[in-house]
Amino acid sequence: MKWIATLLVLPAFALATPSPDTAAKNSLTPSDWRYVAQKVAAGDGAWLGAVPDLAVKADRKQADQLEEALATALPINPRGVLAVLHRLDAGSWPHMSGTNIVCTRMVVQPGKAASEYYTAARWALLSEPGGAECLWNLEGIWEEVNQQKNNAE
Repeated sequence: MKWIATLLVLPAFALATPSPDTAAKNSLTPSDWRYVAQKVAAGDGAWLGAVPDLAVKADRKQADQLEEALATALPINPRGVLAVLHRLDAGSWPHMSGTNIVCTRMVVQPGKAASEYYTAARWALLSEPGGAECLWNLEGIWEEVNQQKNNAE
């Protein structure tokens, strides 16, 4: 009888979502990576802390997901994202980039979404003493994109 109960419980463990600790240690499915990216994008501190460990094993597509998630989280949790970027900038990762990419990723294409992101990220970074480099990159790309847009018109 116990083995039947065990068989019924095993699929529940197989379908469990990863935690920040298990994600860094275990192999992740594509749906696990999407879940992780959602948690990072929400600015969850525990998940942000797991990003450098995940960067070690991320392929190019997964690294892109993590970079986009970090960029999305920047206006939500600038201190947490900046701490991750500091660690990424100090290391060597197969496919991950740090401040230069993450801080500018959401504003490289002109439009309403980019404008709203720029405003939110700028205000968030102005409130963080360690946000100067990220803010500098954000504003530089924002000005370049707007200049190109104005030249095209």
